[in-house]
Amino acid sequence: PSNPEQVDFINQQRSTWRDIKTWGDYAYVTSDQGGTTDGLLIIDMTNLPDSISYRNYNMAIPGEGVINTCHNLYIDESGFLYLAGCSSLNAGGLIILDVATTPGDPIFVANGNPEYSHDVYVRDNRAYSSEINIGFFSVYDVSNKDSIVKLATQSTPFNFTHNTWLSDDSNILFTTDELANAPVASY
Repeated sequence: PSNPEQVDFINQQRSTWRDIKTWGDYAYVTSDQGGTTDGLLIIDMTNLPDSISYRNYNMAIPGEGVINTCHNLYIDESGFLYLAGCSSLNAGGLIILDVATTPGDPIFVANGNPEYSHDVYVRDNRAYSSEINIGFFSVYDVSNKDSIVKLATQSTPFNFTHNTWLSDDSNILFTTDELANAPVASY
């Protein structure tokens, strides 16, 4: 750690926003910048530390179009990747992909509620979606991906819900609003 060495550099379109999560030997990266067409960047880390390979995956979402930009992603403990804020796809609502069955080659599973989700956190088949534009977080039961059920919604102190995160014991949900001087709230 005291002497890091760059193995490779992935040249992509410039973006202020990127999010990255890993599953097995693959890293999945979103980019949310106007005009970006990178899609979902998939990095194969199998040959690290010697080299990496990657591809930009502009996956077609049935009835919606092609993934070009997304604001956020989360991968749950079962290998389901949840995309949030994907340009005009599903009105920016959650899109669920399976990255466990064929690592490095995501499979479309389902769309969530078509409400713009700025950020998503998932644990134990509960998705906590930060629906920034309406100032709520919503909790969804995603155990049956073909029949996702909204369990609850809750406004946050400044009504501009940026993100959510559960405590380690799953008893407390923390949120922040993306506005100056907004507190960290807990539920």
